[in-house]
Order: sequence, then C-alpha cells, then structure tokens
Amino acid sequence: MALRLSTLGADPEHPDENKAELTEHLAELRTRLIRSCLYCMVGMIIMYVLFNPIYGILSAPITSALAKNVKAHLPVQGTFVVSNFAEPFLLKLQISVVGGLIIAIPFIGMELWGFIEPGLTRSEKRGVRLVAPFSVLLFLVGVGIAFLVMPMAIRWFLSYLADIPGAVLFQNPLTYIVFTVKMMLAFGLVFQLPVVLMFLGKVGIITSALMIKFWRQITVGLFTVAMVVAPSNDPGTMLALAIPLTLLFIGSIWLVRLVEPRAATPS
Repeated sequence: MALRLSTLGADPEHPDENKAELTEHLAELRTRLIRSCLYCMVGMIIMYVLFNPIYGILSAPITSALAKNVKAHLPVQGTFVVSNFAEPFLLKLQISVVGGLIIAIPFIGMELWGFIEPGLTRSEKRGVRLVAPFSVLLFLVGVGIAFLVMPMAIRWFLSYLADIPGAVLFQNPLTYIVFTVKMMLAFGLVFQLPVVLMFLGKVGIITSALMIKFWRQITVGLFTVAMVVAPSNDPGTMLALAIPLTLLFIGSIWLVRLVEPRAATPS
C-alpha cells in the first residue's frame, strides 16, 4: 500500500528522488519478507519439537469417538496404521509445516501492517486496528467449534461401519490429520463472514437495509454454504456450522449499520 501510494504520487520533476524512494520501499519489503520467512521457520521448529502433545490433541476426537463406542458396547473397533515406512516422517513434517505457518500468522500480520501503515489515513488505521483482532478472534472461535463437533462427525461415519459384521477400522493417521485440518480451516475461514460483510458495507456494495430485506434468501444460502464447505457430510456438523453462521449474519447487520456510509442508512 505504501509502495503503491508513493509511486502514484511520484514527482516527474525529481526522478532521482522518486527512484531513491522506490528503492527504499523495495528494501523494506525484502527485509519484512525475510523476517516473515524466519517466523515461519521458528514456528515449524516449535511444532516439530512439540509434535507428540500436538498429535495427541488432534487425534483426541477419533480416540474419543472409538472409546464411546466401546463403552456403549458397539461392534466398532479401530486403530491407527501406517502403510509405508515414510508416512510417520511425512505426518510429522506436515503437522510441523502447517502448525508453524499458523503460529507465524500473527507475526506476519505485524510485518504486513508495518509495511502498509504509512500509506493509510487516520480513519483507515483505526479501522484496521479494530477489524484485525476481531478477525483473529472469529477464526479461533471457528476452529474451536470444529474441534468440538469432530467427535460427533466421526461417530456418524463410524455408525455405518457397524453395519459390516466384524469390521475393524484401520485408520491412516496422515489421512485423518488432513481431514481434521480441513475441518478446522473450513470453520475458521467461514467464520470470517462478519469481516467480509463489514468490508462490503464500508465500500457501499451492501447495506443493512438490504440484508434485512433478503434475510430469508441469505439464510438459505448460508445453510447451503455450510453443506458444501464442511468436509464432513453428516447433518450434525452441517448444523453446527450453519447455525453459528446464521447468528453471525444477524449480528453483522448491526456491524454493517455502523460502518456503512450515512447516506445509505435508512431514515
């Protein structure tokens, strides 16, 4: 942002000064990119060292589901199994990479903010300071809800395994972890709905009055999105995503009313 604004406002009568300013911006960008890469590397190392407790947390939903089946005397048993010698290393590597990137996201955001901050107006700076923490909070809430509904989704899938007499689940841990991460990312990203609606309201694409007028159609659309986005196809998981989304949409009507241009606010 700072780079774009400075180049647009370049003075054609002083090309040497413009070139020097552009060089400074590129040098700053390079420095911040290097720092961001270092943050990612540190995060990956931390996740690699803490692999055992992290894996225990991620595997808790399926172990919990299997334990409840045992207590309920259901004919469904299972265990993790690897199909080749490289899978344990690849599993540890993937968890380290993904977890390291997640750990580094706040620090990368700080570097991004430091780069674009000089090119923003005072009101824009104030808006970013309010929206950024709100966005992170919504993402964490979405991830938390996904983790809570995971055992329910797994039990729903396991219920079909019970229809096969004597069947035993031999679960590949790499496939399971990928499914878990997809579930958490889907919930976390979809929970960014209020932030997206606030942005659309700020630029005048939507209004709170329009959201109220078409709330029925939007609600149906949100349930459809939940059905498509959720990696698990069980009804419980889709409702666990659709209901919070609907509540977030209702709350977003008030948020959009706060940020929308005054001329668009109904009298």
